[in-house]
Amino acid sequence: MKPGSVPRKRKDLYVLDGQNRPVEVFDSSEWSRWMSENDLVFRRTLMEESGVTVTTRFRGASETCTGEALLFVTRVAGTQEGDNESYGARTLDEALDQHERIVHKILRKLSGR
Repeated sequence: MKPGSVPRKRKDLYVLDGQNRPVEVFDSSEWSRWMSENDLVFRRTLMEESGVTVTTRFRGASETCTGEALLFVTRVAGTQEGDNESYGARTLDEALDQHERIVHKILRKLSGR
């Protein structure tokens, strides 16, 4: 390594099997093709009156240096405080549970409860 150079972070690449479980792949072309041919969004909740959207999707990549692979992400957009918050999850079930908790929390906040 040259002095002053920063090592590149390697990303581990994943696709989903038939039961929506992540499977690591080592061919970036295969990964790119799979990512472009599949619907990566599992749940989207649009709260029209408030303009808030909560989306849960498969990321398909994880940086090696972070340790745990958080391959699913739930993103909240359109809130006045902290637009575009993101929350990672290891499994689809964990991500969908997280999605529901976030939606319920926002709905309680919007209704003043």
